[in-house]
Amino acid sequence: MKKVLFLAIACVLLFHSAAFAETKIGVFNMQAVMVNCDYGKAVAAKLKAQFEPLEKSLEKEAQDIQRLEDELRNQDMALKLDAKQDKQREFRRITRDYQDSVAAYRQKMQAAQQELGQPVLEKIIKVMAEYARANNYTAIFEMGSSGVSYVAEGVDITDNLVEELNKLKKAGK
Repeated sequence: MKKVLFLAIACVLLFHSAAFAETKIGVFNMQAVMVNCDYGKAVAAKLKAQFEPLEKSLEKEAQDIQRLEDELRNQDMALKLDAKQDKQREFRRITRDYQDSVAAYRQKMQAAQQELGQPVLEKIIKVMAEYARANNYTAIFEMGSSGVSYVAEGVDITDNLVEELNKLKKAGK
């Protein structure tokens, strides 16, 4: 009986610190980290340089389509039926081509964002894990995906992660 009691007390004393260890939880905003860290800014600059000419071309096409639509409306009564149908057919073809171009642009943009953003995402996850270990966090949640709607002051580590990522970039890693 004394042995059992002694073992129970010994177990309680041994595991007391583990059972009552401080639980430290943090949250971060992945989107904010991605936008504000130097790695994310570099990706945004590459994407802008790559897609800005195409975006301007699409804007010009949209203006041309609007101009053509205005012309059709203005000439509606003056055109003969055959000429009117030809213009409408041409307008639909140009509009369809424009919509296809916009869809292709979006698809290319998403693929480029994925390709360029994936290494940054991996760095963020790595830095977040290292930060958590170094600062004794029990768990860190991403605000957007976990459904976190309120956090107490000091729990949000977004700025700390941005700072750590910027240090890593300056170190050339």
